[in-house]
Amino acid sequence: MALYVITFVFILIAYLPLLRVTHWSVRIWGFIRVQTTVLQFILLCLLLIFDFPLFTWQWITIGVLFLTMIFQMAVFWPFTGYFPRKRRRPKSYADLKKISLVTANVLQPNDNYEKFMALIKQQKPDIFLTMESNKAWENALKPLEEHYPHVVRVPLENLYGMHLYSKFELVDTEVKFMVEEDIPSIFTKVKYRNGPALNLICVHPAPPSPTENETSKERDAELLLAGKRVRELEAPIIVCGDLNDVVWSNISRLFKKMTGLLDPRIGRGLYPSYNANYWFMRFPIDQLFYSTDMFMEEMCRLPYYGSDHFAMYYEVWIDNKAQDQTHPYLDEDTEEEIEERIQEGQESAKE
Repeated sequence: MALYVITFVFILIAYLPLLRVTHWSVRIWGFIRVQTTVLQFILLCLLLIFDFPLFTWQWITIGVLFLTMIFQMAVFWPFTGYFPRKRRRPKSYADLKKISLVTANVLQPNDNYEKFMALIKQQKPDIFLTMESNKAWENALKPLEEHYPHVVRVPLENLYGMHLYSKFELVDTEVKFMVEEDIPSIFTKVKYRNGPALNLICVHPAPPSPTENETSKERDAELLLAGKRVRELEAPIIVCGDLNDVVWSNISRLFKKMTGLLDPRIGRGLYPSYNANYWFMRFPIDQLFYSTDMFMEEMCRLPYYGSDHFAMYYEVWIDNKAQDQTHPYLDEDTEEEIEERIQEGQESAKE
């Protein structure tokens, strides 16, 4: 009987994230769908081997457990290497411009500065973003400014500092505190060519957790506000950072729906970037989205350097002759949901 009680719990937690409940105790189950699917499979085997069903209700429970496993796999299956990619390699690179980017939540207390700088020197990205970087990190990374002369510095001691380093000129740069007064986002344009600049948005909203925000309202509002900004921009566009949200969540899907940006993980793999210290509790929350005039050549997770996040490396080709980004049409219900979630997050941040 105990196995069936546990089974009921694991069935329940698979569907809880479908509810529009923002409390962290509900949202957390959406992060670990891969792990709970594995545990559900183990439960299924245990039930069939050690507590073989004799009654109809037992068979129904096993059937529901199996269907729940299928449902969970359907949620994260597109973010595996077995799912077909939407875009293929271009036939010609003549009209394309390559640009590379590293994003890294460095973990503020982490003092393995040399190890991180070694990663940057090895990868040689055109741009790299650090999150949770404070004044100590800023000082430690000073030697890199020889090769990355264009820097946006937002050193904070609250685990939400942010620094952006670029080999290319950055123009029209803004540091905004969109929802919470101590959590910044960076909006800038990267002059990587003579034509239109690359619109780059860097975000790091606070997660729903017992130690930070009790709900996901603030995080959701910040991502949707970034999405509204994307709808005002022309291609090329990249949005990146530690989003503190998994790629298959309702908010991530809503963000992609409202922006029309592409997700490089589809058909490539999960690339779980957090938690670097525990292999069995990793999920993909360091994300990047890009406009349809780009092709993702390479995406990889970089080696461990002392943080609780792995750094992510991206190499994209941008079509110099692509037309402007066409933003998707949003029906009235979707627009109302977006505005409602933004308002909820802003009001929650004021409380």
